[in-house]
Amino acid sequence: MSKMLMSKVADPYASALLNLASSTNTLDTITSDINDLLELFDSNENLVGYLSNPMYSRKSKKDVLEKVIAPLYFNENTVRFLMVLLDRSRIDLLESIAEKYLQMVYDFAEIKIAQVSSAIPLTPDQELDLISRLRNRTGAKEIKLVTNVDKSLLGLKSSNWFKCNRFKLKRSIKRTCYTT
Repeated sequence: MSKMLMSKVADPYASALLNLASSTNTLDTITSDINDLLELFDSNENLVGYLSNPMYSRKSKKDVLEKVIAPLYFNENTVRFLMVLLDRSRIDLLESIAEKYLQMVYDFAEIKIAQVSSAIPLTPDQELDLISRLRNRTGAKEIKLVTNVDKSLLGLKSSNWFKCNRFKLKRSIKRTCYTT
């Protein structure tokens, strides 16, 4: 399935989950569950393959999924949502749905996601400084920093790209990350 088609299918599910979470005052809990599910599915490709395989019955898929998520103590609405995805053969779109849901939650809460690649890991002080600068620049209430260490950046001159949703800030690594 193409990315565009997956996005079109994922949007209504993500929107429905956001509406459910906000109407039941469980936004934080369901958002935490969704993050845990993304980690679970990322770390267990066999589970994703099993749940996506049309050769297995829905009942066996539900049984397996219930056993896997039981120790995680998910909110009952999260569990029901997963079962709806299984019933409608959309569980293979969970990653797209979850990413869209998280983006909607961040927009709802006025949180911007900043993806940062650097040649070396940023210190906590550098992360706080960068978050502060991005918050001032974007006007966001909160910045969620997603860091990535990319050793290939060592060969670049002293510039780096920081992306924050639709904003691109070209900053000197020296000025942004190593201010004294």
